[in-house]
Formats: sequence, C-alpha cells, structure tokens
Amino acid sequence: RGGTMASTAMASAPALALAGRASKLKRPSRERVASRRSAATTWRLSAARASNATMALDVQDDEEDDDEEDARREPTPEELDAEARVLLQWPELSAQVRAFTATTLGYRACDPVLPLGANFDASRRLLAETSAAAALRAKGRFPREAFEGTRDIRPWVMGAARGRVLSGGSLADIATTSAAAKAVGAEVRAAATETEAETRALASLRELAAPLGSIPETLEPEIRRCIAVPGGTVRDDASEKLREIREERRETETALRAMLLEKANFLARKNFAERAQVVSRLGRECIPMKAGAQSEMDGVVLGASGTGATVFKEPAEATPLNNRLMELAAEEEEETERVLRALTKEVLGSDRGEALLNATEALAKLDLAAARAEHAEWLSAKPPRLFRVDDKIENEADAVRLPGMQHPLLLQPRLPSLPRGGKVGEDEEVDGWESMEDDARTKERDPLDVEALEEETPRVSTRFEATDVVPVDFCPPENTSLVAITGPNTGGKTASLKALGLALLMARAGLHLPTDARETAAVPWTSRVLADLGDAQSLDLDGGLSTFSAHLTRLRRILAAARDTRDAVVVLLDEPGGGTDPSEGAALAAAVLRASADRSTLTVATSHYEEVKALAEGSAENAIAPFPGAANAAVEFDTATLRPTYRLLWGTSGESNALAVARGLGLEEALADAAERRWRRGRATNGVAADTDAGEDLAELASALERERDVQEVRAARALEALERAKDLHADVTIRGAARLSLRTSLAVDAAAQRGADGVAEAQNVLAAVATRDKLDAAADALMPDGWILDAASGEAVPGRRRRRRRDPEDRRSRDDDGVSFDSFDSVDEPAWVPRVGSTVTVRRMGDAEAEVVDVDELAGEVVVRMGSITSRAPLAGVSPVVGKY
Repeated sequence: RGGTMASTAMASAPALALAGRASKLKRPSRERVASRRSAATTWRLSAARASNATMALDVQDDEEDDDEEDARREPTPEELDAEARVLLQWPELSAQVRAFTATTLGYRACDPVLPLGANFDASRRLLAETSAAAALRAKGRFPREAFEGTRDIRPWVMGAARGRVLSGGSLADIATTSAAAKAVGAEVRAAATETEAETRALASLRELAAPLGSIPETLEPEIRRCIAVPGGTVRDDASEKLREIREERRETETALRAMLLEKANFLARKNFAERAQVVSRLGRECIPMKAGAQSEMDGVVLGASGTGATVFKEPAEATPLNNRLMELAAEEEEETERVLRALTKEVLGSDRGEALLNATEALAKLDLAAARAEHAEWLSAKPPRLFRVDDKIENEADAVRLPGMQHPLLLQPRLPSLPRGGKVGEDEEVDGWESMEDDARTKERDPLDVEALEEETPRVSTRFEATDVVPVDFCPPENTSLVAITGPNTGGKTASLKALGLALLMARAGLHLPTDARETAAVPWTSRVLADLGDAQSLDLDGGLSTFSAHLTRLRRILAAARDTRDAVVVLLDEPGGGTDPSEGAALAAAVLRASADRSTLTVATSHYEEVKALAEGSAENAIAPFPGAANAAVEFDTATLRPTYRLLWGTSGESNALAVARGLGLEEALADAAERRWRRGRATNGVAADTDAGEDLAELASALERERDVQEVRAARALEALERAKDLHADVTIRGAARLSLRTSLAVDAAAQRGADGVAEAQNVLAAVATRDKLDAAADALMPDGWILDAASGEAVPGRRRRRRRDPEDRRSRDDDGVSFDSFDSVDEPAWVPRVGSTVTVRRMGDAEAEVVDVDELAGEVVVRMGSITSRAPLAGVSPVVGKY
C-alpha cells in the first residue's frame, strides 16, 4: 500500500491525462487488463526503488558532508580539556572512586567520570565534604550500610507530578529511600564534635544533608501500612473496603471450587468427562466434558479443545458465583487504584514532590562524598591546600607542591582489591591506557600499565608499604612557570607528567592526594589542563597526518586554547618538537615552551633537547640568558646498575643515557659498542678524523648486522622444527583420544545391554516362581522402583507409595473408611511423591505430554498444570516426574 501511494504521488500530469482518455475507450479484454496491471505494478516498484535509492544516497552524502565539516572544524578549548583528561587516565581514576559508592545514585553520579568543581569555591566545598566524611568514618560513623534501601526515585516522583498513578513497586522504592534518607541524616546529625574546628569541618556535610530532613515523617509509615515492602503489593488493610472485597472473593472462590469439584467428580463417575477436574476459560471456572455428553449438564459452553473432543462448560449453578467473582475482581481493581492514587497524592504533597527530589539528590551527593572519603582511606591520602591563581596579585607562598606524590593508578595493583570485583572492568578502560605491546613504534613499556602490574605484584595493606611505587617530589622553585623534565627513556618522565596532571584534577574534584604524610601538598585550582601526550599520528587516507604534523597541529590548538582561557591553565607536553630534524625540532620546542609559559599558569614538558635544558640554565657560549620562571628537573639514573630510579631531581638536567638503557634492555654488546664509538666520533671537534673513520664505522656496523642475521636464521630454523613436532604430537593425541572415546562408548553400551538382560531374566524368574495372585502382586510390587506402584485398573506404573496389605481381602479391616479395598496398589502407607510448583511433569491422559505444575491440591488429590496457553487439572496419580527436570 505504501509503495502504491508513493508511485501515485510520483505520477506525472500527462500520465493522469492519458488515464482519463483511456477510460472513454472500449473496455479491453481481461488478459490485456492483467498485462497492463502487471506492467504498471512493475513500473511503480521500479520507481519506488529508484526513489528510495536516491534518498539513501542523499542521506549518505549529507552524513559524509557533516563528517568532513566536523573534521575541518577546530576543537574548542573545552574539547581539548576533555581529551587531556582521557590522556591523563581520569576515567580510570574515576572508576576507582566509583567502586566505593554504595548506591546506584552515587554510581551514576560519577559515571563515566567523576564531576569536577565548576569553580574554585565549588572545588573547595567538595574537598571540605570529603574531609568531613573521612572524619566521620574515622570515628566509626557514616558506613556504607547506612544507604541500604536507597533507590533512584526521581523518575517515579516526576511521573507522579505529570499525573501518573504510581505502582506498588514504585511506592515501595519511595518508602525504602525515605528510610535510608532518615538513617543517613541521623548519622550526619548525630556526629559529636569536641572542638570548634571539628564543628566547622562537619558544617559542609551537614549542609549537604539538610534536604534529607524535609521528607514528611508520615510518608514512609503510610506507604508501609498500605503496601508490602519489599514486594509492592497492596495490603488487605490498605482500606476497610479492600479487606472486605478480598475476604468475600476468597470465600466465593472456595465455595465455587467445592461445588465444581463435586460436579466434576459426578461427571467423571458417569463417564461424561475424561477425569474430574476444574479449569479456567475466559476468566471463568468451568468443567471439561466429552463433546458428546455436553447436553447432560445445564450450563454455558465457554469453548472447546483444539481437537473438538472436549468442551469446556460452566454449570448453571456456577454462573452466579462466577459472575460475582468478576464483579469482585472489578471492585478490587477499582479500590486498589483508589489506594494507589491516594498514596501518589501523599507522595507529591504540597510541594509537588520537591522534597523527595531534593533528598534524592542529597543522597547521591552524600554517597559520592562517602566514596571519596573511602577512596582517601584506601589510598592513605590527605587533603591538599587548594589555592586560587590570580594573574594580578602574585603570592609567592602559593606554589605547586606535591611532596612524595605516588601515582594512584600505580598504587591500585598493590593496595587491597577494590570493592565490587576488585578492579576496573573492561567497560571502564580508556584509550589513554594503551598497551605498549600494541604499538610497534614504542620502545619502552608504559609505567602505568595497571593490568600487567596487578598480575606481577603482591598486595600490601597501605601505600606506605608499596616501596616499589617510587614517590615523586614535584616541588618546583617559587615563581616557576616553566618546568623541563629531562633524563633517560623509561626513567619516568611521562609518569611524572601524568601524576601532576592527575593531582590537579583530583584536587579539583574534591579528592585527597597520596602525598607525603608529613607535609601538606598545595595545588592551584585550574579551569583547564591541556596536554599533548603520546603518538597522535593519523593513518586516514584522506587528510591523514604524520606523527610530526599531528603533534604540531595539537600544539597549535593548545597554545590557542591557553591564550583564549581567562582562568588558570596548566599545559603538559611530552617531548614537543619530536619527529623531525633534531636541530629544527629543538628550536621549535624552545619557542613553543616560551609561548606556552607566557600564556599559562604552569607549563611542564619532557624533552631530550639541549636547547630546552638551556631555557633554565642559559648558555654562556651562545650568550643566551635564562628564561624567567624556567626550572629544570631530571629523572635520576643509576649508572652502576644501568637502570633509572624514577626519582625527580630539581635544579639539574639529565642525560638521555640511551646507550646505557639499550645495554640494560639486552641489545647485543657489539652493536652497542659500535653505536657508542660512532656517537663519540660525532661529538668530536675534529671533522677530518670523523670522515676518515666513516668507512671503518660502516664496515663494523655491516659485520654486526651480518652476525645478527645469522643468529636470527638459526632461531627461525629451530622454531620451524619445534612447530612441526608440535603438529605431529597434536595429530597423535587426537587419534588416540578418538580411539579411547570409541572404546569407552562401546563398553558402556555393552554394560547397559547386559544389565537390561539380567533385569529381564530376574523378573521372569521371580514371576515364574509365584503361584497365587497375592504372591504375583507382591512380586510385582517388589520389582517396582522406589516411588512407583502398579495401577490395578490400567496395569501401568504410576507414581505412588505402597501400603501394607491384609491377608484377608474380605476382612472389613482390609478396607478404608470409604469401603475401598487395600488390594488396589494406589493405596499407600508411605509419603507419596508430590510434584513441586514450577516443576515439569508428564500427564498420561494428555498423551504423556510435558507440562508445568502451576498449583498442587493434596487434599483433593489434584494438580493444576499448564501446557502452552492451556491450563488444566489432573489427578496426582496421573502425573509423573520428568527425569532430570524434577
């Protein structure tokens, strides 16, 4: 229909005119009409497909244009700030805090990342809240268990404000959340303060918990009186009318069921029904009867089975009771709706639910404050001093100080496991934590590879015992605006850079810092942290950038963002000017760092260039004065062990020590010696001597490469031989395993056949030895498995239990109260097998079909089963367990 309408809409005016003239001509034959209709339909489908294809191409072109426009658009300073947070592993650290939250409210508040303070006052307030929560936890108060029962009820409250009636489950959530708000508020208010300083420290947390007391005191008790908590079902005592309706409904159901069971038993004895059972059809209780016997009972036929052999008939006597049950159900639904509507009105109150919304927001913030405090306890961290940077007023006392700063992500695999699983999951990993093995261009391992460290290092109770996580003293001199960190590769330069950036973000988010416990850390509040870390090369065929071009583009954007930001900005650069000619790259790096220092509060860069080192030291040879505010720092290198110590030394510049690092990493001694000789000759002042030794240099290098090639060829041949041996071993193991499996299968089949033959022979011997009916019955009874008996009427094995038989069947003592003889094997002595609700059974009178047990009535000896959409009753003796499903 849609295709025809589209085709009609696309029909041209000439086509419509031709159709009008055609209606005046002689009526064509049926064959010609069918042919024309077929052609018209084909044309319409082709036109519709062409139109859809054109529209799809237009949409694709529009999307490609949008992608190209986004690619050409310059990122905003906010976007650069967000990218820097990813590079600094802020999502990874946020996941640490998220692991300490107690509720989904707190979890969502820091998912995907922990919120940062929007301004200096907001960050200082977050720090105060964290410190107050930590003080309460130190006194044994404010545990995570206080938040038990908290739910995110904001959707329910806002839905009620829009006129929706809340369900019982939503009201139960509101009740438990109200109780949690009361408990958390009591924890905060009950905190005793001994000094004025403690009172001031707790003031921020008490202010945060103030909305918890605005929830009406009567709300939770009223909901619990009317609603089952947990569960959400409306209680009978929610109203007097509801209680009366439900009592009458239960009485009516009991009376109806008793009357229908009596009628069903009568019909079954008269063979008008296959069995005595009561089922439900069209919401009414009825009795299944044989199709030919439906006239034997007055009533209304409600339906028939799929085969037509059974009809479901409601007796005339049951009609008033069924009608009353339907009336009571409608009344119950109406009264329940009235109760829920009244409770919804109670939830909204006079403020349209604002108190509940504010309390829920406060619970989220308190949970987050408690998580930050527990995170600080886990890190053994202490609060830093946060100061404001003012470009107009220079305060010499306000300088960055991070004494003994240990990177929190390096501490994670060494400290006790995080709650909720112990470590961050895959969904919380970020691109900034790339594995160094995945990048063939990288020569060193990332010191922040947390997952690898977790497998390699044992855990300790506090961070002070994690001596292998070397603390960094980032304490530059006063009035420093530019820091150049130099030293060898794998020495921790980038890790120090990331630790500084992460500390700035942690302080802004209200987190304590893992610094020296004897000193107080001081960090500036910064609106942005801009960073260029790692390799930003793009391999896109259309407009792809080389490594150098990508770095240069990002440096340009960072400088522009730093210039356009009014608040304090910190810039972190990893080896600026790399990826090009060393002399040109060094000049470019020095110029970029000068410009960045002029535009930012603090610029920190790692480098190997002498020109960058000279920014702080100056150059007497070239008559270059030191750059104002510049300072050097070097990562320490132990020349005795040829390994870095990861310590930061201030006021000095470090050598790259690339040759020593190469030796430490296992480079062949001959290659390292050749490289060192070439490096020394390159640094010599005698150019003639260097040219003379060039041929010797090349010969030595070629010889070393030849030896290396020979070694690799031998290794490759050995690896190929090992691979062939492994393949042969795998084939041999596969063949032997298949043969053993075939043998075991054959032995199991033979053993089962032998057991069956032995059982049949034993049964035949026993039955051949009996001479009377009683002995035959006793023998058959003894041969039946546990839980099964032999039905005397049908001769089939049915679930049941055995009863002790009397010797004289005519003796009145051998009959029960109803006069039924104990000779029948469905008379029992021991507990009978009774199916459980929800189990699967086979129903013999339904063709041994499998059905699910819905209800069991042991007094009536019946079970209600459901097979697909059909619900039916069956006698307990007519069902048996399904092997493996009971």
